[in-house]
Amino acid sequence: MFNTGITSMQDAVARVKNAKDSKEFDFLLPSLRDFLKTLGVESQRLLELEQRAYYPINEYSDKDTQINLNAAKKRVIEYLEQIMDKMPKDDWLLMVLDNYYLFLESLLERTPHKRGGIQKEHLAGLKIRNEYDVQYLLYAYLKPLCPLVRAEVNEDTGYGTVRTDIFLDADHVIEVKCTRSSTKLKKLTEEIEADMVHYHAEHIYFFIYDKEKIIENPLLFRSTYENKVKGKNIHIIIHQPKIL
Repeated sequence: MFNTGITSMQDAVARVKNAKDSKEFDFLLPSLRDFLKTLGVESQRLLELEQRAYYPINEYSDKDTQINLNAAKKRVIEYLEQIMDKMPKDDWLLMVLDNYYLFLESLLERTPHKRGGIQKEHLAGLKIRNEYDVQYLLYAYLKPLCPLVRAEVNEDTGYGTVRTDIFLDADHVIEVKCTRSSTKLKKLTEEIEADMVHYHAEHIYFFIYDKEKIIENPLLFRSTYENKVKGKNIHIIIHQPKIL
């Protein structure tokens, strides 16, 4: 059975490109449609996918069928690349960061298969205790989607050095925060305001794992700080865990 759990547009392109025969290609298409729906692709564009994926089968020549299949794969890849070109990176990244807790729930709260080597008691010891734990898991979560992502990258600001928690590219960086029992809201806001100025990137994502739930109104907090600095796009992502 083929693995059809598509995780990103880049992954979708790779799977189409690597489909070795018509059976694998045809099996992939429903999963590809479902993935595009999660990105908000309209039904008309999904119909275009069907049209591009169609290829005639020559019952008398496997070679001709393979040629037709390769042409269909090329059309589908061009279609996916067109969607990627029209999808702003910051919109896509925000969606991924907003869904981070789904990753944690699936990893830590879902009961493993009873015949597997990993059992619930093994996962019980994996707890988020501080900012370094959040950064470690977030980096692992992003790595398959953004293969060039780096952790703890130093940046020379001209008057000193700042360390980016997660560096995607020169225009997109992520600063990770994790609240503790001793964290004061005033201290958290002061750190965010300072980081807004220090980073050169155009898009700065503040990934706040509010473990102690000190932010009483996440929506108000977000609207207060997003787009506060001219020339930069500030994005606030707040996760307030249920269990961890």
